[in-house]
Amino acid sequence: MKRKEIIFIMVLLIAVGLFYGITSNNKKSSQTVSISIDGDIWKEIPLSENNTYTIETSQGYNIVQIKNHTAAVIEADCPDQLCVQQKSIQNIHEMIVCLPHKMVVEIK
Repeated sequence: MKRKEIIFIMVLLIAVGLFYGITSNNKKSSQTVSISIDGDIWKEIPLSENNTYTIETSQGYNIVQIKNHTAAVIEADCPDQLCVQQKSIQNIHEMIVCLPHKMVVEIK
């Protein structure tokens, strides 16, 4: 390869890296956690907020924890506990679903 080609590739890689760094920081700071019950939004919370929320419905309760830019269901009284066993979510369009309680936690 010629010297000009190497310089062009290096500049291109640096530009891509800068673009990725800028856009990923902007997305993370503006993300929200949307908690829906039976299709209706219960609450929307910034992902940057560290807090714990108890969601009580006629079907039972779930405890959602938002911590370190992640969201997780840390406790529930549903029989299968699948929502508690799911990993924490942090990226747009990831979700945790509790079918018995008709609850969806989604990153937007």
